[in-house]
Amino acid sequence: MNEDNWKYILVNGKYKTVEVKNPVYERGRLVSIEDLRPFEKITEPDIDPILPTVEDANDMKRRLYNSFFRKPFKNFLILAAAGASIDVKGPSMINLWNIAEAKYKIFIGDEVKEDGFKIILDAVKYTSDKKDIEALLSQIEGTCKFTEDKKVTLDGQAKFLSDIKDEIFSIIKDNCSIPKPNADEVFPHKIFLEKLLQRKQTSPRVKVFTLNYDLLFEYAATEINAIVIDGFSFTFPRTFSGRFFDYDIVQREGSKLQEEDNFIQRVFHLHKLHGSLNWEKEAMNNHVIIRDSPERPLMVYPREAKYEDSYEQPFFEMMARFQRNLRLNNDTVLVSIGYSFNDKHINAAIEEALNQNPSFRLAVIDPGFDNEGVSNSLSIIKRLAIESERILMVSETFSDFASFFPEIKTYENDNYELINLKNEQSKD
Repeated sequence: MNEDNWKYILVNGKYKTVEVKNPVYERGRLVSIEDLRPFEKITEPDIDPILPTVEDANDMKRRLYNSFFRKPFKNFLILAAAGASIDVKGPSMINLWNIAEAKYKIFIGDEVKEDGFKIILDAVKYTSDKKDIEALLSQIEGTCKFTEDKKVTLDGQAKFLSDIKDEIFSIIKDNCSIPKPNADEVFPHKIFLEKLLQRKQTSPRVKVFTLNYDLLFEYAATEINAIVIDGFSFTFPRTFSGRFFDYDIVQREGSKLQEEDNFIQRVFHLHKLHGSLNWEKEAMNNHVIIRDSPERPLMVYPREAKYEDSYEQPFFEMMARFQRNLRLNNDTVLVSIGYSFNDKHINAAIEEALNQNPSFRLAVIDPGFDNEGVSNSLSIIKRLAIESERILMVSETFSDFASFFPEIKTYENDNYELINLKNEQSKD
């Protein structure tokens, strides 16, 4: 056993770090440690030392990040990626690879008759050992574009590589269609939004930027009776235009002498940077509309060409809004949830904010940020977080983070006591 195997579970500057020795995780949660530093329980020299527990580690971690988030940030931004959906039965990139691999394998009983997935990998010269569905789709697309859209024989039938690419796209679409959690299931999006949307009406609206295609934030908004400003019109069919992000919802009250606008509570902005399962582009006029269960949803699929896609509408508008909000030089925090820092255009915007915006803060919520094999960008951010209190990194699942995120006193609590006027007859 490696005695020096210390892992960070929280980093926020030189003097705000929490580490554990030889940690054991189950589904992203810390379940066992050997030691903890700093450990605050001190005993007398002649008394047996008190050994730290997992509860001690989590209490210390949550106490520190609660202190960070109790600051009354003016601009509160969320960046949600795949890790935010995994807690609600969403697929990881490795899951999608495994599903695609299983689709093209032909079995006789328990034995593999034909490994069609390997045939596809060989056809596009995919030689990496990594289960990277994005790299594979890029390889297929590159082969079709620069060589030829050749056929491969699978289970005795010839099939074009472009058709295989579309089939893998369908796998991604189908497996990202995550249903709303049941009433007895944990719904972190709902829990988190309910706390955030208690902010004062005078504060700027919370802005959620998500790389996920699913409708979990929309479901959560419905559950807590919140209003979503998502860039689409309030008329039917709901049609996209960037100007709708500049609209707001107010309650107008006043007299003939004075009239004031009163911004209502529970309103937030939702920007889906990579598209959505319920977006569709109309062929006749290129309008982007919201439609239930479209046949070809408008989504940026994981591959190298996704950076080109981001320059088309409505993705360009969403990305421009993301960059603009990161540049706000008046106390801005971006909370990244389950993002691996593998997207170049997203990383570039965050890098610029860290370099050019002195009031910008970054919080990274990721149960595996200190694991081996993370992206180079995430490793660089960890190194910066050790030196700077502008960056907070927390090893926490989204479900636990939503549960332990603090109720902030500067927020307004909308939990009013229910009044029940019973019309009972008098006994007299």
